[in-house]
Order: sequence, then structure tokens, then C-alpha cells
Amino acid sequence: MRLYLLNATQEDMLQAANLETMETGFMVSIYFSISKKHYSNDEIAAACQLVLDEVHYTHVHLVKLDDGQLMISENTDMPNHVHRHQMSQHEWEARQQEFVRPFKLLEEPGVRINVIETEEHTIVCITFNHIFFDGMSMKGLFNSLKAALEGLPIEDQGDIACVWNEEERASYGTECYKRAQQATCEKFRGHRYTDICHPTDTPFGQTLYACYLLDYSRIRHIRINSSALTEDQQKKMLTTISVAAYAMALGQMAGTTDVVFMTTNHGRIDKRLNMKVLGNFLKSMSLRINTDPKQSVAELIAQTRTALFGMMRTIGYPWTHMVRDLHLSPEEQVGTEMNVSGLGIYEYLTIRGINYSGYHIKMSESNMHLFLVVQIREEGLTFNVEGSEALYTQEQLDTMARLTGEYTIRLIGDQNKKLKEIIIPYDDPHRR
Repeated sequence: MRLYLLNATQEDMLQAANLETMETGFMVSIYFSISKKHYSNDEIAAACQLVLDEVHYTHVHLVKLDDGQLMISENTDMPNHVHRHQMSQHEWEARQQEFVRPFKLLEEPGVRINVIETEEHTIVCITFNHIFFDGMSMKGLFNSLKAALEGLPIEDQGDIACVWNEEERASYGTECYKRAQQATCEKFRGHRYTDICHPTDTPFGQTLYACYLLDYSRIRHIRINSSALTEDQQKKMLTTISVAAYAMALGQMAGTTDVVFMTTNHGRIDKRLNMKVLGNFLKSMSLRINTDPKQSVAELIAQTRTALFGMMRTIGYPWTHMVRDLHLSPEEQVGTEMNVSGLGIYEYLTIRGINYSGYHIKMSESNMHLFLVVQIREEGLTFNVEGSEALYTQEQLDTMARLTGEYTIRLIGDQNKKLKEIIIPYDDPHRR
């Protein structure tokens, strides 16, 4: 195990940390409730500890060198132990927020596991430091837990995160990097991210949430398994359609047809890279999509696909470098964002054929700008929106979730229709 430098995304995340206390609230907390009929508390706690003992990356943390430089270490000299608790189900529901607390970057590893025993269930609460873990690496840890509970070998991937970070940093300044830099800067120079927030000097507020469900009775014609799609069905892939739907909803609510927002690509192109891989390799990408209502549905979908694949070719040029090279002010750097959570990223923990749904514990306060995630759930597609109440109203988030969901349905219809024919009218008191 070696020490290695942060990649561009991690450096950006670190900027949001309190560099005086070396604490970060950049985290994701997920819990699974497992019936005692299937596993005892001791079995689950032992399986969790086995994962922490055998997977080096569960000990990942920051170290500060004598010259003040911060580097990443996967060395297991930073201990990691399962924390066990016993309480009633009612007490757990009342105390959930206690398990979402900042990470001390220099004093604790990047993942915490709490096992809570209630009357009928064992709750596995896993909190990830988002500087080190993204959706795919969260799923990788859940795969290890699944293996431990089923008595299967646990895969320890060692220095792969180190190798990737070193390869990314070595690519800076290469010809490929310069081509991506030129294409990106030409596309976004002079443009700000599209937003519907109200101005404020204090963006921190209680986190607001909205969720809109498209149940499967309405989306049976969507093929979730992309490998089974025909060439015609490829045009209607879920990711492309929902990104286009979000662009329509955001542009409509903001009163513009030139829509700029962010999405993410995990950037994993090596044939070895799959849901077993640990390490944060999340890539932020900016998209610019024209939602002119005179164009057809087919034209919007084709344009969205081109935008997505075009930006994927520029992932060697990090978003933080774009911000630097475009000389964007902090106010202009804040991006609205949408992501499609691929099948089973971290929604479920499947053990011996039983699906245990994962539930998020959200930070109570946030300065988050508009963020929408499309998730594939057992009951259908959910369009989950969140943002700070200092920036948005509940009505705005409800509308964004609903419009994105409904446009997803309408964009799967007649491809020759003009966008103006499928626009959903709504009353927006904020634009009067």
C-alpha cells in the first residue's frame, strides 16, 4: 500500500471541508433493515467486521506530510471497527440523524459501519466519506458484505485507486487533455449553469425533498436492460431520455431554452472495472442542451445523446480545471445537477435471493443547489429532488420532480412530435 495524491474531483471535494478542523460533511449515509428471521445480530456484526478487516480500502484516510501536503493512504494503520448499538425501533427512528456526523479527515477512515439491534430487525447503517466513495464503490462494499454473509471469499483490490489517481494526474497537459480542454472551453465559455433558485447571502437551510413516482404500469415500454435493446430501442434508452426530460423541465422552469447543467460519469473504461471496484472516480460533466420547442422529440433525444457522449470523451479534462480555465467566480461555479442511478448502484443489498432496500439518511441542513436523481426501484422509477430551503421552495422541487417524470413518459412517445406539443403547462407564481 502506498501514499498517493488526490485526483481533481477529490481536491474539489476537499475544498468544501473545514480545513481548520479537518472535518467534512461530504458524506452519504445508507441503511438496510434486515429481519432477525434471516440473520442474527452477531452474524451481521461479524460479517461487517470481516469486510473491514479484509478490504484495505475500508481504511482509506488522509495524511498530512511534514511540508503540509495532503495525501491519501490505504494503509491499515488507521483502525476501523464496527460500532454496535441496541435500541427500540421507535428510538432508532428518532435518533437516525445522530449517525450522520462529519468525518474527521485525519483521524478516522473513510467509511463507518454501525450495527443497530432493534426488537425485530438488525439495521446496518453505513456512512461513506464522499471524498473516497461514489455510488459504484458503495455498491462494491455492499458486494463484499453480501459475500461475507454468504460465506464467500472477499476480494481485496489493493492499490487500484492509487493507480487510477496517478494515471489521471499524469494525463494533465497531454495532447488528449489539451483537445478536451479546447472543446470544453469553447462550448461553455460565457455560460452559467441554469438555475431556479432565489438569491440569498446565506444558502444554508433545512434540506427539502421531493419525489415523483412513475410506476411500472406506465413504463412497461421502457427496456431497462440496455444490452437487450434493438437499434431502434437504443434511441429510447432510459439515461438519455431522463437527461433530456430534466433539460426540458429545468429550461421551462427557468424560462430559457439554452440549458446548462451537470451530470456525472464514473469514467471506468478498463475491462476490469465493474461494481466490485472501490475508489472514488466520479467525474462531473457539464451538459449544454437546446430545448427549443420547435424541434422534434427525436431531435432533442439525438442532441442529448450527442452531448452525453461528447462530454464523456473529455473526462480526461476535469471539471475543476474547466472552472479554473474559464475564470468562473464561485457564484458561477455552482451547478444544478441530475444523475441516473444505474440498476442496483446502491438501492438494494441482495442476499440469498432476498432484496433489502437501502434508505438514505440525509443531512438536516444543506447549501445544496437543485439536485435530481432518477432511481430504478422495485415499484418503478423515482425522480428524487433535493435542495436547500434557503434557495428553493417545496413547490419548486415538487414541480421539478413531476415535470421530469412526466417528460420522461412523453419523450418515449411519437418521435416526430414537436416539443411544443408535449409541453406540460403549469402555474409558476415565482415568474409573474
